[in-house]
Amino acid sequence: MSGIQESGQTGPRRGRAWLLGGGALILLLAVVLVVGVVGLAGRGGDGNPTSRTAPSTAAPTPPPFPAAPYAVSDEALLTVPEETRIAQGTFWAEAGAEYVVTMDLRSTMPEGSGGRSMYLGVTLSCSPRAGGPGISVGGTQNMLTGEETTYRNQGLISMPEDGGVDCSIKLSAPYDDVASRDTTFPAGASWEVRRADAAAQAPTDTVLPTTIAAGATEDVLTAELPIDEAGEGLEALSSLHLTACTGVNGSREDGRAWCREDALDEGGSTVTLRARMELVGEDGNACAELAAQALPADRIELHRHHRLLSLALETSLPERPCGRQARVTLAVHNDGPAPVVVHRTNSSLLLTTPAG
Repeated sequence: MSGIQESGQTGPRRGRAWLLGGGALILLLAVVLVVGVVGLAGRGGDGNPTSRTAPSTAAPTPPPFPAAPYAVSDEALLTVPEETRIAQGTFWAEAGAEYVVTMDLRSTMPEGSGGRSMYLGVTLSCSPRAGGPGISVGGTQNMLTGEETTYRNQGLISMPEDGGVDCSIKLSAPYDDVASRDTTFPAGASWEVRRADAAAQAPTDTVLPTTIAAGATEDVLTAELPIDEAGEGLEALSSLHLTACTGVNGSREDGRAWCREDALDEGGSTVTLRARMELVGEDGNACAELAAQALPADRIELHRHHRLLSLALETSLPERPCGRQARVTLAVHNDGPAPVVVHRTNSSLLLTTPAG
């Protein structure tokens, strides 16, 4: 009996022990689980700053083409009749920015060449790869034997989006029925692009072409630009494509001849190109002259016939400007005896505040 009693008392004690031990184990597992969850949450949350993702230190990807200021130069030998394209290059332009592209070309008709003059046409072309307006400017001149002839012109590009802009210079001496046929001559050319903080381009569609009579002076192009800061720099770049009325040929534009038969004179035209830069007051009138310049008188005689003249002005605004608008005006004086045509094609005037 005593053995049965001892046995009956031991069973409940062991059950209670197992129950207590199992409960403690469950409680321990629960604590471990909670601690693990809290630890994981701490790693992903704000409570552990050392676990935050560090900002990237990688350098931005550079553009695929050089940015402004950028220049390309080249040389060529041409033999009449021949056309070629040189100084090919691409620059990177940013959306919303304005860029001034300038061209400079020099060439000479060698001594001993056939004829007294030789025709050469030059064109600077710039085309954004993403599409949109580009530049096509240049000029035509008859080069005289042994005399260096210069071609300068410029254009403005405004970019709606980032992208490359392809530029090149075309040289054209295309005629084979001329005395200068088989003449080989050199040409050196360059173009340069610079960024502008602000820029304005003179409208040409409504004012050119025009014919200036002998003895007359005319303002032919005007550009205006708002100014923001006293002391900032201003630059004006201009080119005019002219034809002296020594003959009707070469004066045609917009489907008509701008030299009248009864006004022709083989004596040609002697012209002076003048530029003036002014500040404009609230009443629209000039309140101060900032800069002025004139080229020496240039004779466009029978054999030259065409002429590309260029003039540049640079200045800085006064500390206390009398107006908030700058204006540049380009004028031509013609001493005659022949009238002179100012063409719209290849004539340009820019007024800019160059980027610092």
